[in-house]
Amino acid sequence: MNTRFRLCFFLLAAILIFMLPVTVHAQETTSTIRVTVLGPDGNPSAGETVTVTDTRTGSTRTNTSNDSGVINQRGLNVGGPYTVVVSSQSFANQTVTDINLRLGDTYNIILQLGANVLEEVIVTAAMVGGSRIAMGPSSVFGIEELQNLPAINRDLRDIIQQDPRIYIDLSNRGAIHCAGANPRFNSLTVDGTRMNDNFGLNANGYPTENPPFPFDAIQEVAVELAPFDVEYGGFTACNINAVTKSGENRWHGSAFFDYTSDDLTGDKLQGDKVAVGSFTERRYGATLGGPIIKDKLFFFLAYEYWDGANTFDRGASRFQQIPYRAGGIRCAIRRDSTDSAGDLRL
Repeated sequence: MNTRFRLCFFLLAAILIFMLPVTVHAQETTSTIRVTVLGPDGNPSAGETVTVTDTRTGSTRTNTSNDSGVINQRGLNVGGPYTVVVSSQSFANQTVTDINLRLGDTYNIILQLGANVLEEVIVTAAMVGGSRIAMGPSSVFGIEELQNLPAINRDLRDIIQQDPRIYIDLSNRGAIHCAGANPRFNSLTVDGTRMNDNFGLNANGYPTENPPFPFDAIQEVAVELAPFDVEYGGFTACNINAVTKSGENRWHGSAFFDYTSDDLTGDKLQGDKVAVGSFTERRYGATLGGPIIKDKLFFFLAYEYWDGANTFDRGASRFQQIPYRAGGIRCAIRRDSTDSAGDLRL
């Protein structure tokens, strides 16, 4: 009996071990920097030390170029700026600054080292010698787009509809059509966690009637159509992939409040009287992020409250007040002070 129990235990442990990589890497939530180091003669230079630094948190990753002169630094948080330093004992050092990473992309840098001199070359233009390699047709909206594009409803759909391949059907509760496909075939992931409508009750793609996360907590969002990376799956139309903000060495935060009511709403359509009912709508929220231990431990908090009105002309009551709250906490912990970083999300 003990032998059978042990056999079942080891079999279950083996299954969990094989399933673990699939669970961890089920969705792309980070970015990659690929550096190709060339010598003065244009040939690959092996054994050169390449250091990638996230200037927001002071996190550093150090690698050595292989026989092809290449290093791939994966698992980097989106955004930036990042700094890449190539240190060489035989040639002049080179530095590339102001590198900003996009979600799921690989930023490619080709650096040719100079002659044997005791100087350092600093490249301050981010796109000089750099390019982005996309993993299939996609649109990426970074923090600048999220802050500057009109988002009246404070909803990701306000942002992704800038892609001409995306159509938002306002007559069907904001259903998202990607390249003409049915919205039921879409997928929504936040920090790699699927937040789909498993019951099929909503047409908006959310598991709730409103976004289940604060809008100000989003760092970047990508709309991916037919990605060819093997890490993707679970959809046939498009995947809306969002990642949340994290704390950094500097303090940052925000707050907002908006209000509307039936007094601020028009009651005529082409001269015809329209009954809008009596309602009020309030929405407010705040964010705060910063260091707990500089260069090692960070936090980010986000909260949003919406007390709104869904107006419809059927059922016993035509107007209904629905309160809505959303909040989130994210902590980032550096596991090592020199060459590694990790995230702990609550």
